[in-house]
Amino acid sequence: MTENKFLGTHAVVIGGSMGGLLAGRVLSDFFENVTIVERDEIGDSALPRKSVPQGNHVHTIYGGGARVIERMLPGLFEQMVREGATECDFSKGLVWYHQGVWKMRVDTGLTSFWQSRPFLESHVRRHVRKIPNVKIVECCDAESLLTNEDKSQVTGILVTHRNDGNRSEELTADLVVDAAGRGSKTPAWLEELGYQKPEETTVGIDLAYASRIYERPDDSTRDWTVMGLFPTPPHNKRVGYIFPIEGQRWVVSAVGYLGDHPPDDEEEFLAFAKSLELPDFYEAIKDAKPLTPVITYRYPAQLRRRYERLSRFPEGLVVLGDAVCSFNPVYGQGMSSCALQVEVLQELLKAHAVAGRLTGLPRDFFRHAAKLIDNPWLLATNSDFLYPETTGHRPLGTAFLNWYVVRVFELCACNKRALQTFLEVLHFIKKPTALFHPALVFSVLKSSLGLKGGHQRTTARPTITD
Repeated sequence: MTENKFLGTHAVVIGGSMGGLLAGRVLSDFFENVTIVERDEIGDSALPRKSVPQGNHVHTIYGGGARVIERMLPGLFEQMVREGATECDFSKGLVWYHQGVWKMRVDTGLTSFWQSRPFLESHVRRHVRKIPNVKIVECCDAESLLTNEDKSQVTGILVTHRNDGNRSEELTADLVVDAAGRGSKTPAWLEELGYQKPEETTVGIDLAYASRIYERPDDSTRDWTVMGLFPTPPHNKRVGYIFPIEGQRWVVSAVGYLGDHPPDDEEEFLAFAKSLELPDFYEAIKDAKPLTPVITYRYPAQLRRRYERLSRFPEGLVVLGDAVCSFNPVYGQGMSSCALQVEVLQELLKAHAVAGRLTGLPRDFFRHAAKLIDNPWLLATNSDFLYPETTGHRPLGTAFLNWYVVRVFELCACNKRALQTFLEVLHFIKKPTALFHPALVFSVLKSSLGLKGGHQRTTARPTITD
């Protein structure tokens, strides 16, 4: 974009995690200068940050999200793989026990990248730092919004520079993007300005993680790269993950739903691992060499803020990522959803650039982002509602939808169409309505009636097939 097509002189992003970094990348095409305000001291390190406690635990990026990020930052994943990230076919490289069955291991054409979150963010940050008109300001707290006299337009933010004697500064901006995560202050700021705060929807799951890093064993007999061992609701609530990360290591996470939490003690951690529905997770790690202590993290509830339902909202402010919707981390949807929201912002900025004005951008963004979020939110919340103890409003039809989707999950053990469709929905490539393709509905009904073509349950891990 040439200079005379810029939509403004300055844009400010609150938060320097994935959403903020990607937003900074996109905004650099539409504003003369972009400032990313980050509360942590980050430098060039690939270490977990204090304000992102979930950074110590397992993360992945699904295919749809990875494609968006690669378009924004060409060469990112190639560089990460060169420096230690793992790339593999999501189905062939992954052994996944889910809803009482192992999923088939066939070629799906869906590639995934596996690395620690700090490693990923450090590489994204490295790419963003190279953009001439983007500046990342560290140890900087966003205190409040600046507005015009009638408070109809956000004109910037007031910040405090903690590493400069708590100096206050007004950062004026044509657009402010709040990517501060679940702890976003925008709802409170809106109330201070005389607006309504957004309606919040929560689904309580009382989840906890316990994770530690292991040296990846050199085992030529192991035919998998990633392991996910999920519980079968409603009675089992314990999850186990083994993800490869840079440095020839594993990040191993034990997860417990609804108060059935994993411990931070080493011996009890292994006992928890041994208690999972199948022994595969425990057998994989029992003799592996741990490199770190056990680190825990609690996640009380999924949270969605319904900005699209507000009748009044100031111009010049957009909210995205976990600040709008925080998903159950068990399903790994957060970063991919965030990347797709940034892509929505990018497309809308292109449209507004044609008109030469930013008026109406927040309204347009929240409407489009809500449609994008609807799909993963439906999958995540309905999966959590398989547990009767989960709190929150259950929409009409939840019981039937869960019955049907669980049957699809079971078919993923033997039916390639079911597996391919489910994974394409999971990877943000298809909408959940794809799960109701007539051919798949027929397979579900045939299996449910016990007709020929149904699957046989087995605890034996599947091998890779054509």
